Amino acid sequence: MPGLRFSQGTDLAIHGLWALACLETGRFILLSDIASRQHVSESYLSKVFQKLTRAGLTRAMRGKHGGYTLARPPAQISIGDVVRAMDPEPPMYQCLARERCCEAMANCLLLRVFAEAERHMYAVLDRVTLADLLTDALRGEKPMGWIQLAMTAATIHETPQPTPPSSL
Repeated sequence: MPGLRFSQGTDLAIHGLWALACLETGRFILLSDIASRQHVSESYLSKVFQKLTRAGLTRAMRGKHGGYTLARPPAQISIGDVVRAMDPEPPMYQCLARERCCEAMANCLLLRVFAEAERHMYAVLDRVTLADLLTDALRGEKPMGWIQLAMTAATIHETPQPTPPSSL
């Protein structure tokens, strides 16, 4: 397993968006369906999706035909976007220089190394999109676990089309 650690919310966000990326444009999926497939609490996943919606990565719609869908095409949502939405507290390394009465902050090699590592990490995460994840999953010989490319019709809803105004 990789040495980087992200929050459980970030993992749920990536996999939840991955499920949305499997949908056709204009279709919504119920949060309860995503939660049951990931074996997590719907209330916890709801908090994750609220962050994703605030970050402009998902759209939510209430009502009978409601649920969640991607706010942008899968090719326009990077893993870096998801990590920033879920774990926005930069930087990853927090120096305790003030608490230690250290005066070397401006010239500290350790701070520069961690800042550079973070920039490189985001450069890599920004190169991989949800579309890339889908392509990779389709090429794979083994199933991707809970992610099913053919979602059940009972949990997927098309966006209702507005009724055209009647002509007089």
